[in-house]
Amino acid sequence: MAHLEPIQRQLTVYCARSLHQPNEASDVLQSAITVAFRDFDKYSEGTNFRAWLFRYVTLEILNRNRASHRLPKVLTEESPQPASRLDLTSFRLETLLDDPEAVLDHCDDLVARCVWELTPQERNILLLRAIGDFKYREIAEILEIPIGTVMGLLSRARSQLRDRLLQYARERGLLSKGESA
Repeated sequence: MAHLEPIQRQLTVYCARSLHQPNEASDVLQSAITVAFRDFDKYSEGTNFRAWLFRYVTLEILNRNRASHRLPKVLTEESPQPASRLDLTSFRLETLLDDPEAVLDHCDDLVARCVWELTPQERNILLLRAIGDFKYREIAEILEIPIGTVMGLLSRARSQLRDRLLQYARERGLLSKGESA
């Protein structure tokens, strides 16, 4: 269990962001860890434990999403926002430098919505890289796909997120027409 403690938060966030029903993250994580513990004799000491465990978690997420046949929670701009959220009418790009937490807190639902618009494979690769901080080779091992596919899909996912977020910023007057982030 000493191997698990340093990566538990990453696993939890990865589960919550990857599942159609984020509230099932702790159940999925517990189930994946149980299966990994049962198969611990297959782990070779000295190899990449994080990648090995993330593989089990990824498979459990895929199984849970497939079994549920539920659609991801659709986030809309009309979704209720906590009162502490940033008022976009008074927000300007400069606010990011002064109070980045307020901006990032506000963007969370938007980023989540944009991530869910990616294909499942693009989403998994992006989340493994962004949350798990895995290298291309490790992601390829976890998802059992070629490293070139990982690189291409990650690039496409980042590009799609960037385009969607820039579009959102322009629509809300956060950036002028010619300005880019």
